[in-house]
Amino acid sequence: MDRKLVDELLETARNMGALRAEMFTIDQIAFDQRVLLKCFFGCPGGMPYCPKPGDVSNSLVYSELIRKYEWGIIIESDELKRGQKITLELESRAFLAGKTFALGATECECCDKCAFADGGQCAVPRNVRPPLYALGIDVYKTVNQLGWELSVVQKKGDPARNITAVFIE
Repeated sequence: MDRKLVDELLETARNMGALRAEMFTIDQIAFDQRVLLKCFFGCPGGMPYCPKPGDVSNSLVYSELIRKYEWGIIIESDELKRGQKITLELESRAFLAGKTFALGATECECCDKCAFADGGQCAVPRNVRPPLYALGIDVYKTVNQLGWELSVVQKKGDPARNITAVFIE
């Protein structure tokens, strides 16, 4: 692992407004395919990054692929748009530093009005990445294992935290 790159990515995340950013090793990620059940039952979904019921076998493959990464940066932000922007920037910096398989995991919040959600074509498909749960990752368990506190939002309007990550070989 390149300590200089880790420090640069952490500093970049914080300078861009991350509430928290921390390096992790892949063995600190909690994989659990049950997270997909929350996508299939109870969520309206329909976004380009959303898993579909036929994707269960794909998500097993995705989690195996993610396990091939060595480390990464996990990010906490107070809004989706900021979290996505930070994640994509860290992914880009890692790629330019020679980590060519760097991959961000984040929900999409690029546009003020999502054309895809309205049945159209995504306006910025190059910015779409899978969120952590679509990769079979239990976000709550993962961040708790890292010593972070993350609780379920109890009611609309309560502050929410967005958790994203960049996986690096």
